[in-house]
Amino acid sequence: MKRLFTIYLVLFCSIVGIAQTTSGAWNEKTAIYTNTNHKITWKLIEELEWKGRPILTNSTLFRVRNDDTQILVSLSIQDADKSTKDIWDMLPAYNSKELLAFPKAEATRNGMELQYVRPMKSQLCGLHANKVKTDMTKYSPEYKLTMHSVKYMYQFIYSDYLYTLTVWGLSVWEDELEDFDYLATKIVNGFKIDY
Repeated sequence: MKRLFTIYLVLFCSIVGIAQTTSGAWNEKTAIYTNTNHKITWKLIEELEWKGRPILTNSTLFRVRNDDTQILVSLSIQDADKSTKDIWDMLPAYNSKELLAFPKAEATRNGMELQYVRPMKSQLCGLHANKVKTDMTKYSPEYKLTMHSVKYMYQFIYSDYLYTLTVWGLSVWEDELEDFDYLATKIVNGFKIDY
C-alpha cells in the first residue's frame, strides 16, 4: 500500500506541480538546465523558445513550456521509498484502479476521453526507468480532426531520490503525432546525469 501511495503521490506531483526552477540554473538562450546538487544537465531543443512556469510545489525542480509546439517539460524529485530496490518492480502498480482514476478524472475535467495509460520498462541515463505513456483525445468537429494530449513520463531512482521527468504534448493534432514523438524523444535524450 505504501508503494502504491508513493506512486500516486509522484504522479500527482508531476502533473500538479508547476515550477520553472526551485534549484539549479536555467539558461534560456542555450535551453540548458543544470543542477549541481543532483548532478543533472538537461539540454532541451535550443531552436524552440522555452518559457518558465510559476512554482507551486517544492518537489518540482524545473518546468518550462514551448507555446509553438504546446509542449510542457518538467522534472520533479522525491525521496525514494527505501523498500524499492528496482523501479521496474513498481511497474504493475501503474495499471491499478487507484492510479488509473487520476488520469480518467483529469481527462473528464478537460473534456477529453482517456484512451490509454501504457506503462513499460525503459532505461534513462543507463538506469532502470518506468516509462508511462498517457493519451487523451477530443474530436474537433470544426477541423474534422482528433486532438491528443500525449504525455511521456519517466521515473527512475538515483542517489536515494525518485526522479520524474515529463514531456507533455498538451495539444497534438492526430496528423502531428509522429512529429511529437520525435520531439519528445529528442527532449528526453537531452537529459544527463553526471555520475
